[in-house]
Amino acid sequence: MSRYSPYQVIHIRLNQWENWPQFSAPALYFFWWHQRPIAHIWVEKNSTQAHFQTQVLAACSKAQGWNLEGISNWESLIAALQILTPLLGEAQEQSVSIVICTRNRRDDLKKCLDQLLLSIHDSDEIIVVDNAPDNNSTALLVAQYNRVRYVLEPRKGLDIARNTGAKAANNQIIAYTDDDVAVATDWVDTIRNAFDDPMTMAVTGLVIPQSLETRTQYIFERYWGFNRGYQKKVFDKAYFEVMLPYGVPVWDIGAGANMAFRKAAFELVGYFDERLDVGAAGCSGDSEIWYRILASGWNCVYQPMAVAYHQHRKDKKALSNQLYHYMRGNTCSLLIQHEQWGHEGNLKRLYTYLPEYYWSRIKERIKHGYKENFGSILTEIKGCIAGWRYYQQVKQPPRIAELQIAPSLYQPVEVSANSLVSVIITSYNYGHYLEQAINSVLQQTHAAKEIIVIDDGSTDQTEELLARYPLVRSYRTNRLGLSWARNIGAVAAKGQFLVFLDADDYLLPDALEQNLQQFIAKPLAAFVSGAHLRIDDGGNFIPHPEAPYKFEDNYLSLLQGNYIAMEATVMYRRGLFFQFRFNTQLDACEDYELNLQIARHLPVFSHREFIAVYRIHKKNMSANQERMLKAAILVLEQQLGQTQNEAEKAALATGLANWKIHYQNNP
Repeated sequence: MSRYSPYQVIHIRLNQWENWPQFSAPALYFFWWHQRPIAHIWVEKNSTQAHFQTQVLAACSKAQGWNLEGISNWESLIAALQILTPLLGEAQEQSVSIVICTRNRRDDLKKCLDQLLLSIHDSDEIIVVDNAPDNNSTALLVAQYNRVRYVLEPRKGLDIARNTGAKAANNQIIAYTDDDVAVATDWVDTIRNAFDDPMTMAVTGLVIPQSLETRTQYIFERYWGFNRGYQKKVFDKAYFEVMLPYGVPVWDIGAGANMAFRKAAFELVGYFDERLDVGAAGCSGDSEIWYRILASGWNCVYQPMAVAYHQHRKDKKALSNQLYHYMRGNTCSLLIQHEQWGHEGNLKRLYTYLPEYYWSRIKERIKHGYKENFGSILTEIKGCIAGWRYYQQVKQPPRIAELQIAPSLYQPVEVSANSLVSVIITSYNYGHYLEQAINSVLQQTHAAKEIIVIDDGSTDQTEELLARYPLVRSYRTNRLGLSWARNIGAVAAKGQFLVFLDADDYLLPDALEQNLQQFIAKPLAAFVSGAHLRIDDGGNFIPHPEAPYKFEDNYLSLLQGNYIAMEATVMYRRGLFFQFRFNTQLDACEDYELNLQIARHLPVFSHREFIAVYRIHKKNMSANQERMLKAAILVLEQQLGQTQNEAEKAALATGLANWKIHYQNNP
């Protein structure tokens, strides 16, 4: 083994050079275009200037997905860089809570805080979670910063501390970094803007080493580093389903030293699994929660422009301990993911792919001799075995979703002229109806409103139409279906109240005002619903039975039939989402199921005022009678296990009969 020569970590701003920069060796070079990281290269001792230039061209081309043949010299490289997409998208208004979990590392924490304070806005907050400290040095340090909040967590464990930070956070975006990390000055803004898509529940960024002074730091960065590339990556439902049979490699999403979540993500999928703490399984709490987010259908995004600089461990013993716990946590997390979801790919990765990986490393060592990353192989295997053994002690029954209703939903709602109502319009190839739907919201007598359009992959004139409405926020999805479109809208909404309007229907002018008045009369209601009118495709009104009036036992009434009938007549308290949400496994009656679930647990109220207009045409979902009957019966059958008394069971039986009669009489 040769004597180690420290690698310099050198940053080159290509926009500041008129020609090729000179090189030093050995070194790890990072190349930037203004504030944007572009690529990196390792320059070894025996390198030359000509080889350095060739490396730069190849690295930039590969990292950015360019055709290498077109990037052959300095001029073509700069020309390619100049047409890169803008650094940041439209500035987001949402505030960020930054959580730093620390334990007995005062000096590192001070450096972290000093750098972080350069990048926050007035509305942002910094929370230091002091995790089972041995002394009060961290508390004394934090007391010196006016803009930093101190939270003591007496129980030892990183994921315990992360959960404490999430619960203490006041803002809707929660970002995490470590005390041995320095973030870029635009890190908070980049994180903030990365949540521009309401499907995004988690974001990670690029992690760069601060120094490579020791062989241990070099080995970690070369073989275990947190660098996930230089192009934005979206890990979505399609990615998850493709990788599912093989065990989804969620660790590829990023690193816990540079990550952020919507606060809603914790409401949707739960907090960090504390079985994966250091001192327990070892780690992987971050990748396991990313798995839950993907498994629930939401997105994780890797945004390399969110840059953090990490101080790798310097000595071999510390690295060995780190890798042991990496593999211990990784093994345990694979078993937990299988426990919670039943996805067999996790077991395949553990029992097939991991042994194959280690056997290939052993064979390579035998065939080619010395390998820098071979020395840790026994430690890694021991970690895998320890993780398996630990899981046997802490395994739990298969995952059962528990409904946790926000305490605010049991309190009276406050309504005023300034109460913001979010109207979420879902559309798929309904551009010819959409304008009327949008205008019906714009013309509401209640002024405090916002319009969100979820265009679920339309191929008609929808996009052109939306361009004419700059005040309408719109999001385009890839044909996910009505339930997903509505759930996405609920995430994007800022209002105190939510209304879901299909693009082929429209609201009456006082719809929002009428339903808000009902909330004033019934402040404990979780939602209120009114009556609707019907028109044909030509806009002619069609006679409709008198609207039912339900003032009590609404759950029993819904079991007997969907008295609400039209979803746009419903106004929800926003606090319902995401304890409740539209069932993405249903292709019809998803609103009926949602309203049943809410009415089962919370008071709801109906009234006779006309709220919306339902358009009847050939493409109505309800026109497929067989499909609707099948879905309605499925929804009621799912309630069977939840009925608690004879009255509910009788109402459910009546409902099953009523649905069959309804569709027999309305072929």
